[in-house]
Amino acid sequence: MDQPPPPGPRTRVSDAEREQVSQHLGEAYAEGRLDLEEFDRRNSAAHEAVFDDELRDLVADLPAPGEGAATHGVLPAAEPGEAVELSTDSAVLRRRGDWAVPRRLRVSSRYGGVRLDMSQATIPHPVVEIELAVHGAGTVLTLPEGATADVDALRTRYAGVRSKVPAARRPGAVHFVVRGETYAGSVHIRYGRGRRR
Repeated sequence: MDQPPPPGPRTRVSDAEREQVSQHLGEAYAEGRLDLEEFDRRNSAAHEAVFDDELRDLVADLPAPGEGAATHGVLPAAEPGEAVELSTDSAVLRRRGDWAVPRRLRVSSRYGGVRLDMSQATIPHPVVEIELAVHGAGTVLTLPEGATADVDALRTRYAGVRSKVPAARRPGAVHFVVRGETYAGSVHIRYGRGRRR
């Protein structure tokens, strides 16, 4: 009787692979496939995973974005419409009120300031990625109450980053990942006026 082939060697995973699975879980939560408790449990396990089979087990019962199931390595790319680009040359780029925040937002500006107020916006995603490419003006990101923001991947040259919100993710709160580069304009991340001290 033929014996099944022995399992292949386990492979250690990278931070990028952990983050891809975390995004996959976030999408499943936003679609109602996972409740908050299950999302938090799996998301924590994803960030603590060491080997590839541990990550695969976390998404084995979930449909992958696009086609096919999630596999080790790279998850499918974002669906069309999940990423939105905002750009300006010299005018202020502003969004406020009840506007729809996409899962991925790319913002570019040469000399105009960036003012994105998301405190009253509709945000259906548990994780929002904002990529900045701002040259000569400041950026202000106003987040909804309780949201968190990771700015570790944001590079600045002749300006600083000032965040007044927590960096660590919190269960049930929207988490923002802010990356990219600013040249000569500072970046401020805060809550709405009612939350500022």
